[in-house]
Amino acid sequence: MIKKRYENFNEDLYIIKLKNGMQVHILPKNEPYYTTYVEVSIHYGALNLEFLGKNGLVSTPYGSAHFLEHKIFAMPEGDAFAKFSMLGVDANAMTSYNQTSYLFTATDHLMPALEHLFLMLDTPHFTTENVDFEKSIIAEELKMYLDDPNMVMQNQMMEHLYQKHPIRYDIGGTLSSIEDMTPDILMSIYENFYHPSNRLVTIAGKVNLKELNAFFKAYDQKYPIKHPKTKTLMPKEPNQIFCRFHQAVMPLGMNKLMMGFKLKPKKGSKKEQVKREMVLTMMLNMLLGQSSETYTKLLQESLINQSFYIAPTFEKGAENILIFAESKHVHKLKKILTNLFIKDAYDLLTEKAFERFKKVYLGQFVFALNSLETKAYLYGKYYHLGVSLFDAIDLLNEISYPQILDALKSIQKNRISTLIYKKA
Repeated sequence: MIKKRYENFNEDLYIIKLKNGMQVHILPKNEPYYTTYVEVSIHYGALNLEFLGKNGLVSTPYGSAHFLEHKIFAMPEGDAFAKFSMLGVDANAMTSYNQTSYLFTATDHLMPALEHLFLMLDTPHFTTENVDFEKSIIAEELKMYLDDPNMVMQNQMMEHLYQKHPIRYDIGGTLSSIEDMTPDILMSIYENFYHPSNRLVTIAGKVNLKELNAFFKAYDQKYPIKHPKTKTLMPKEPNQIFCRFHQAVMPLGMNKLMMGFKLKPKKGSKKEQVKREMVLTMMLNMLLGQSSETYTKLLQESLINQSFYIAPTFEKGAENILIFAESKHVHKLKKILTNLFIKDAYDLLTEKAFERFKKVYLGQFVFALNSLETKAYLYGKYYHLGVSLFDAIDLLNEISYPQILDALKSIQKNRISTLIYKKA
């Protein structure tokens, strides 16, 4: 067990490196913490649709990662959730574009819950019957999303921005794609991505280090094989967007506007990629965050309401910004936001404003780490990006004013797509 000390955060990090390639990162917390948060993150998500498997090229349906996340809870003796409930732990799972996470929060019975979690992960149980049954469950989930105009807009915007990149497909897949799922496809994905070599275990909160060390030492002996990394294939995405403007009439209470900004991914080290995401996020918050001058003005003029949000996305080969608003004057708002990024922002992004906001951003980042769940999630996210969570602060401190201006320049007018839903 390796111990690292981060004085700036008053944090001790313990790392267990298993021979099978799995790593366990433990962030122990003493009283008044009485709960423990456990997350096993697998570096496989919705974008891993095509990969070179053990027997050659494998192509999987859209939504495969999400489908597999559901079926991992199926065990020969029944649903894994039943045992978690008996142990009094709150278990869950989530799928993103680049990873799938299985997690639980416990105040008691940590070790039995941990043992059950790994038994679940190591006991794939895919049958024709349970896969077909799951299709109906996920179909209902997708239909629920189709009733949400905001989700429909977001999915449609991705189709407008991208032509070939798999980010254009919803994480859950489509009603037709999930029908193509079979036990063999799920098993192929499982064998290539779900082995211990592709897992990170993050544990934060009240722990017994000796018990954890003994558990994972025994686990390493039970699963000693280290597997090679599976290569995912990504199609080459054109620079231009697919659709510049689309307007539709919908049964809504208020008009909706979504603007998508397709950014050109830049090559660089993993740290440079993470820093680029931080720079762009900081720039967006300076311009349109809730404490910004522009946001206040748009709110006062009733051009936006509290539903307004900005969502930057940084994935391999796909970087974009989505801006959503409800407004009675969507065309006027579109013009204001377009002008903001193309010309007006240069007057607002002053060096003085940057220095002030940088301090706020740093404070918000550090404050977020007070939550065990947030800390564990961010730790896993940055780990898969190739950066330590505690080194992320250093990257934030390195951000300079010229880099903020460079991020603004990366937004090009011919790579902006607009989607408007007008009320009937």
